[in-house]
Amino acid sequence: DIDYAVSSDRALLEYGVGAASATDLAIADHISALVEDGDCLQLGIGALPVSILGKLSGKKDLGVHTGLLTEAIMPLVETGAVNGRRKNIDTGKVTTGIVAGSRGFYRWCAGRRDLRLRPVSYTHNAGVLAQLERLVAINTTLEIDLFGQINSETLNGRQIGGGGGLVDFLRGARASRGGRSIIALTATAKGGTLSKIVPLLTAAPVTGMRGDIDYVVTEFGGAGLSNLSVERRAEALIAIAHPDYRAELTAKWQDLMAKFC
Repeated sequence: DIDYAVSSDRALLEYGVGAASATDLAIADHISALVEDGDCLQLGIGALPVSILGKLSGKKDLGVHTGLLTEAIMPLVETGAVNGRRKNIDTGKVTTGIVAGSRGFYRWCAGRRDLRLRPVSYTHNAGVLAQLERLVAINTTLEIDLFGQINSETLNGRQIGGGGGLVDFLRGARASRGGRSIIALTATAKGGTLSKIVPLLTAAPVTGMRGDIDYVVTEFGGAGLSNLSVERRAEALIAIAHPDYRAELTAKWQDLMAKFC
């Protein structure tokens, strides 16, 4: 199947993650309460996903099916918290598309028979994700509006990322038997001067539609949006916004509703 192969003696690129903030740890606490023994996890990269994994050491029989694996998984595998025993497909395997971390992590990966690297056509495949039972997709976003729509791509009109596999895993988790998706974000940005929960996305792309969003978590708690009415969704999201912005969000939401109605 290979037409050309190129060899190189360059070392693999290493990826580091900054130290977790107190806000990251607070969000991780809320998310860990939503993860149950036997769940199959998907997470991304960054300080927040690392913080979340650090809070799961007390869980049992966790599985992993993800697009990207970081070294924060190592202690969970070593202690047996992640063993894939209850995965109904790829049982006993940690499944990922790529690995990203330190040289020591790459050496650790090279020696593991329970690590399965698969192409994106498998890791992100809708049919595969729907087959997995109790898939819990945990991802971050830049902002969310009171309808539940998320923007994970632009900041102040500037493109800083792509949608990646976010929507694949959002929908895959919702199709999974017993599965659920979790969107995490800090309640504010720019030192607390900007709310990341906004009345309505207007100048940003909608990366995830409101029907795709299940749980949303900030440092102030979690909101389960599935099957809620439009009004109840807004109420739930305002409740996990920073307290300094709740009255403003409520007033702007009422203005929006007056226009729509």
